[in-house]
Amino acid sequence: MLTWEKTGRTVGSEGSTVTYTAKEKPRITIESRKRHIPHANRSGTWDHTTFVVLVDGCEIRREEYSLKYAKDFAEKITLEEDLRP
Repeated sequence: MLTWEKTGRTVGSEGSTVTYTAKEKPRITIESRKRHIPHANRSGTWDHTTFVVLVDGCEIRREEYSLKYAKDFAEKITLEEDLRP
């Protein structure tokens, strides 16, 4: 089981991104991407969050809809792949 640590956060006008890094495999990160989506019939926005798994900064999984699913996927790839450069 990997231990995850919050290692970064960026905030912009379109939303925010929080980065989590696996302590045992620092090449693997998960980004929590919160984006502001405009309402269809009124003013304002609602927030939509997705989670993306990256290895060496490259997306290997497009989107998950919970941090738990993203972590489960990251744990699975560490067991199945050697993660060679």
